Amino acid sequence: MLPALLWAKPLTLRGGVVQSFPGITVVEGNIQPEAAYGHAEIINCIESALNVDIEWQNLPTDRLLKLTRENELDLIYPMGFTAERDSYLKSSVWLTKDDDYFVYKTGVVAEEVLQQGQAKNQTIGVKRGSPQLNYLQSNNYLYIHQVYDYQQLLPLLKMNRVEMLAVPQPLAEELQSEMQADATEHNLQLYNYYTRDAGFYLSPEFADANLPRVNKAVIECRQYAKQATAIKQKS
Repeated sequence: MLPALLWAKPLTLRGGVVQSFPGITVVEGNIQPEAAYGHAEIINCIESALNVDIEWQNLPTDRLLKLTRENELDLIYPMGFTAERDSYLKSSVWLTKDDDYFVYKTGVVAEEVLQQGQAKNQTIGVKRGSPQLNYLQSNNYLYIHQVYDYQQLLPLLKMNRVEMLAVPQPLAEELQSEMQADATEHNLQLYNYYTRDAGFYLSPEFADANLPRVNKAVIECRQYAKQATAIKQKS
C-alpha cells in the first residue's frame, strides 16, 4: 500500500486520461496547456499541492477504469461521477459541475420531445464506458448505439445513422463549432439533460492512503477550472 504523500522529493504517480477527450492532449506524459478548460493549470495545481509529478497516458475509458481498479494506475481525470463507478473506485470531492447534452440536427428532434422526457424512443449515439452511457442504460433508453471513440460520434449524426448524441459538455462545444463552421450542414441543437459532479477517480490503494489530501488539493484547485465556456457562461 502506498504511504501518505509526505516526501520532500516529488513522488511520481501514474495517471490516465480518456482517449480523445476534448481539450486534453498528452505529450510525453504531460497534459498540454489549452485555453478552453484549464486542464493543465488544474493538474499543475494538484501536483504542487500534493508534491507529486503525474505521468499521464491516454487510454480507452474501460481500460482506464480496469487499470485503476487493479491499482495499476493511481488516478484518472477528468471523470464524471456515477454510482456504478463509485461502487469500485473512490472519487475525489467534485472539481467541476459538468453538463451532459443531447445533440441533434435542427428539425430532426423537436425540443418539446426532450422537455417532455420522450427521448427514450430516439436512436442515440454515445461513447462506450462513458457516464452518458451509464445514464441512458440506468434510465431505460431503448435505442443506444455505442462507439469506442468520441471522434466516431459526429459522423453518425451527419450520416443520419442516429437521431441524437449523448455527450459531455466539452464534446458538445466541439461538435457545435464543427457543424456551424460547415455551411453545408444543418446547425446542431443542444439540450442540457443532466448535470453531474466530475473530478478524479482514485485507485483503492492510493485512496486508502491519500484521499483526504487529494480532496484538500481539489478544493484548492477549483479556482483553475474554467466556468465560462462556449455554451455555458459564468453566472
